[in-house]
Amino acid sequence: MSLPAPNQIAYIAALPGEARALARLPALGVARRADGSQVRLGGMGAARAEAAARAAVVEGASALVSWGVAAALAPRWAAGDLLLADQLIGHDGTPYPIDREWRAAVVAGLGPTTAAASATLVESPEVVADVAAKRALHAQTGADALDMESAAIARVAAEHGLPFLAVRVVLDDANTGLPAAARVAMDEAGRLQPAALARGLIRKPLALHRQLRGMKQLAVAYRAARITLERVALAMAARRAA
Repeated sequence: MSLPAPNQIAYIAALPGEARALARLPALGVARRADGSQVRLGGMGAARAEAAARAAVVEGASALVSWGVAAALAPRWAAGDLLLADQLIGHDGTPYPIDREWRAAVVAGLGPTTAAASATLVESPEVVADVAAKRALHAQTGADALDMESAAIARVAAEHGLPFLAVRVVLDDANTGLPAAARVAMDEAGRLQPAALARGLIRKPLALHRQLRGMKQLAVAYRAARITLERVALAMAARRAA
């Protein structure tokens, strides 16, 4: 099987920051990279990811990439670690195929500063922000990390017989929970709502210091994840140009 040509690929991201590692997005949330590939901002959750993947196929994509960050479940992963899934499990236990040849080509094209780990990725229908919940899910599934969108994109790929790849970078590690203020401040499109963030921070003034510390840690982790995503984006583009 030959590898997908760049203009056949659609990258589906949930969050604006994830998508910006690939391209500047206009207001509609869809862009074309210089190599012809699509970048689509789908928003958070399976339904939005599926809709974005279907729209990409309608626009001519014949290979789909789930692109963005993930929450680590296994304790060996840290913020910024690249997980190129070689196994993907739906929330109901359904396995979804990863294109092995395409994955191997991406790994071969990465530079020495970016190591790609094999990983099992599991779908979650909701944000898993609590450390104890992460440990329970890891014990239940054995998965390395979770996200909310990859399985939905993989389902669309399988339905159309298209190659699929999941490129995910760890944001919060297994021992880090997401601050409550951050959870309530993000809308379904993945955009930060400043007013909601402010309300979340002041709602529990006694916990304000802990919330602020958690937000700072999250910002540092997000920067590490963003740097890795940008490196992978450059490596994939360089390999295609070679």
